[in-house]
Amino acid sequence: ALAAIFSSPEWAALQGGGSSTSSASNDDEDGDGEGEVDGGAGLRPLQSSFLRASSERLCDPLRFMFPEAVAVDETGAAIPVLPQLPSRYDLAKLDAAIRDELSLADPREGGGELSMTTMLAGNVVDMVGQFCAAAGGATSDAGEEGFLKEEDGAATEALLHDMKVAGVMNTLATSLRSVPENTFIVPYRPAHSPQHEDAANLCRQSLKPALSEIDSLVKANVLAPLSRALNRRVASAISKMHKGAYLEENMGGGGGGMGDPMSDPMSSEGGGGGGGFVQRHLAAVYESIASYHLSKLPPEYASVVASTVASHSIYSFVSHASLVRPLGEMGRLRITQDLADFELSLEQLVFKGGSTASLGSMDGGRPYAELRAVRNMLFWTGLDGGGEDSAKPADVAKAMLREAWVRDVRPSTAFHFLFSFAPPLLSSPHHAKRMSAEEYVGTLVRLDGTVDDGEASAWMTTMRCCESYQQRESVDLGGGARGKGGGDRRVAAILMILGPELLRRRRL
Repeated sequence: ALAAIFSSPEWAALQGGGSSTSSASNDDEDGDGEGEVDGGAGLRPLQSSFLRASSERLCDPLRFMFPEAVAVDETGAAIPVLPQLPSRYDLAKLDAAIRDELSLADPREGGGELSMTTMLAGNVVDMVGQFCAAAGGATSDAGEEGFLKEEDGAATEALLHDMKVAGVMNTLATSLRSVPENTFIVPYRPAHSPQHEDAANLCRQSLKPALSEIDSLVKANVLAPLSRALNRRVASAISKMHKGAYLEENMGGGGGGMGDPMSDPMSSEGGGGGGGFVQRHLAAVYESIASYHLSKLPPEYASVVASTVASHSIYSFVSHASLVRPLGEMGRLRITQDLADFELSLEQLVFKGGSTASLGSMDGGRPYAELRAVRNMLFWTGLDGGGEDSAKPADVAKAMLREAWVRDVRPSTAFHFLFSFAPPLLSSPHHAKRMSAEEYVGTLVRLDGTVDDGEASAWMTTMRCCESYQQRESVDLGGGARGKGGGDRRVAAILMILGPELLRRRRL
């Protein structure tokens, strides 16, 4: 019955629908927005006046939040300082104001008509928009370049300030999530009515734009720059594996001997000291990220940063490992052990970030699937001995495409891995582009953890390497499939066959 009443033309006319809207606008001749109620205008002017007064009450506490901080030096010159942030008391007052306004839509007082809930929630959304604008202006604007200290990667004063801004926004978001229940259900529990449940659900839906705006502000101003800064630091640490970490001659010393890759120390060029590459170069980096940064963020935001860092780290580590050259049996065993240590370090990072998700569920599971597939890729034996009776490049390519691990690795990972079997005349992609390995991997794996943009570029670079090799191949006068300087002559031809098919599968 109530639904029929609220949808009737008489009710629409009473509210000021139809032609009465123009009448309401004509009543406001003085431009003050306060047209008078008459028979043609319905209740629209009264509604506008009510919402305007409600908005003023909601926004009144904002006048005292995010005030500009002022400081002067001994000469009286102004010193730039970071703005002051709202206290817990200020945020508690704002929460009370929101609940007071929404309580005006109590179904017990309004007879079950819930449109006021939507209208008042709209005012709250507008107020949150103003709050977000003020909070955005209160951030340090230091960006990713000014978030970390160069000496130890600790948080700068600018980052600590922006983390506090993120904490303020998280407090407001938590308040908005609990407001519908605290306003419409808790005061009447256990005697609350179905109308109270409907009002709370409607309010919850109406407040979603405000929560989205808060999340967008924090991600754009704090989480995204912080993630890029941390990923840049991690990428620099991972790139050290090209300083001889997996060379055969760097694994023969110490008590372990060549037969025990788990205990062989590495040379000082690769970082010095015992233990694997991950334990010596990456474990401490992830530990500092957890203690210096994730611990100072609310769990909801810390998990976002941890997930981004983990995804970028996996892609970056895999890309660097596939570029290692030369790569012998001992090097493959060492990388396999480091992959296990690497996975454990990332699991601990994600756990300390407060996330309940596992590595396998992040970014659709693609980074973790590639991490697992690389272990099988490292021990692929499809190139056999390379003698006169070796398989043709087309047959090797077809056999490789049938491998289970191929579907989980990026095309660039497979391309670069094949370079480890090639003669020295086939230049590595980063050498061909006259870039360091770190710079080259940076073109494949962006600092936000995305990777798809670099695959086409990696294939173009691979083609240029193969074409240059074919032009220089006559210099290598060795016989059979083996080149004079070692390596398999068929690699370039295999790459030219594999490339288009791998990219086609990637696009599917």
